[in-house]
Formats: sequence, structure tokens, C-alpha cells
Amino acid sequence: MSRDLDDTRQNRRLEQLAKLRDAGDDDALAAVLRTEDGRRVLCRLARDFGWMADTWDATSARQTDFNAGLQNAARRLMGWAERVAPADFLTAVGEATRRDVEAAQLTRAATIKEQDDG
Repeated sequence: MSRDLDDTRQNRRLEQLAKLRDAGDDDALAAVLRTEDGRRVLCRLARDFGWMADTWDATSARQTDFNAGLQNAARRLMGWAERVAPADFLTAVGEATRRDVEAAQLTRAATIKEQDDG
């Protein structure tokens, strides 16, 4: 059967089928976000997919397009997380920011130590 975008009956049925398929997914994500490990994994995926990164690659239009696709996936994931559990989403972002700041401080301290030792 081909899809007719103008057929309201068909579109309504497809929406119902999508809701049945996705039933429980929001609750499952909310349960994941209630744990520190779950929030950490969410933020790791978002960071690896370039949620807040620049997608531009001066050497390759294909790489730029690929990066933009990854970023789109990350933004969809984070948007979903924000929609189903806003408080836990903010907690996840805060925890990730704290980890990033701590990592930057450790890197800075190691660089200063190398310069002092060198």
C-alpha cells in the first residue's frame, strides 16, 4: 500500500500505529534519566554526536554533511530527554558541565606541571 499524504483516515491510522510502537518509550527514557549513570551516558552520546559542536569541515563538504547529521541525531535525543524529564535533563547537563570543567582544570594543571618540570 502506498501512502497518500492527503488521506486523513490513512494519516490518522498511521499516527495511531506510531503511538502504539512508541508506547512506553518516554517512560523508559525518564527512568534512565533518574539515574546518574543514565544521565552520564545520555550526555556522552550527545557530546560524541556533536550536540553543541561546530559541524563545519573546511576540507570536505561530505564530512560537514555527516557532522550535521550526527548533530541532528544528538539534538533530537536531547530534545526528547528535555521533553520527558526536564528536571533530570537539566541535572544531566549540569553534571556534564561539571565533569568538563574538572577535566579542563586537570589538563591545565598537568600542562603547568610539565612546564615547571621542563
